[in-house]
Amino acid sequence: MHLLRTLLLLSIIGVAGCAAPTKAPRAAAPAGMVLVRGGTFKMGDVLNDDGNMEPDERPVHAVTLSDFYLATHELTFVEYDAFCTATGRTKPADEGWGRDRRPVIHVSWHDAIAYCNWRSQQEGLQVVYAINGKDVSANWNANGYRLPTEAEWEYAARQGGQKVRFGDGQDIADPARINFYASAAHQNPYSIAGTYRQQTVPVDSLNAPNTLGLHDMSGNVGEWCWDWHGDYTAAAQTNPRGPDSGSYRVLRGGSWYGLPAYVRAAYRSNASPGRTYNFLGFRLARAVR
Repeated sequence: MHLLRTLLLLSIIGVAGCAAPTKAPRAAAPAGMVLVRGGTFKMGDVLNDDGNMEPDERPVHAVTLSDFYLATHELTFVEYDAFCTATGRTKPADEGWGRDRRPVIHVSWHDAIAYCNWRSQQEGLQVVYAINGKDVSANWNANGYRLPTEAEWEYAARQGGQKVRFGDGQDIADPARINFYASAAHQNPYSIAGTYRQQTVPVDSLNAPNTLGLHDMSGNVGEWCWDWHGDYTAAAQTNPRGPDSGSYRVLRGGSWYGLPAYVRAAYRSNASPGRTYNFLGFRLARAVR
């Protein structure tokens, strides 16, 4: 019995009186961001919503992602205006809808990555992007701010890759929860007709985050992603970052102007990286380091 007690005690406190090794806890997410735990999911039109209408959402394929941080809301005017003031840029127009905590609009993909680098520098982080005119490369080992990849964006919108239709974790687009084109004329089997606001709303104001704590992943404004737009393949991928080149960068999430089909988490859109629109903004991501 004495030997049994001794062995039990050693198993608890560790050999030679040292505590058993434990895994160090993950550092808390940066302010305004959530930690998105990585995993493997099926990316694309897993609900087969649109048949052959949106062929670029197929084939559905397996994607494995590492952990990353993602902002709880789209970047606001107050955040972007501070960047403009500090760097002497012209502040983007707000269409008369208001600034402050409304999502910034009229920003190009190039504007978005310039903001990412500036914000990283302000906080003493490694910049992600090397910018040479219109040529941009990314250091994926840097700990600074960046745009999410298209795969990261969809995985987060779908609450860690769950089989859900919209970025609020629901399968019905409800205008009380999502700011989209909710007129009765465009209602479909997975949407509710209601208020069509015809403009942005302040971030978080609908109070309808998904289970990860992310707001407005569907609707309000579309969001620039890192990737060049390209066709999916059936092959499984790990941390995909899109084609090496292209003409259009990926947009995700739909917007206040988007029909119900366009605010689905699987929906893909794209635009020239130099263009700006009153329905397009961005959301920050960071690598976990």
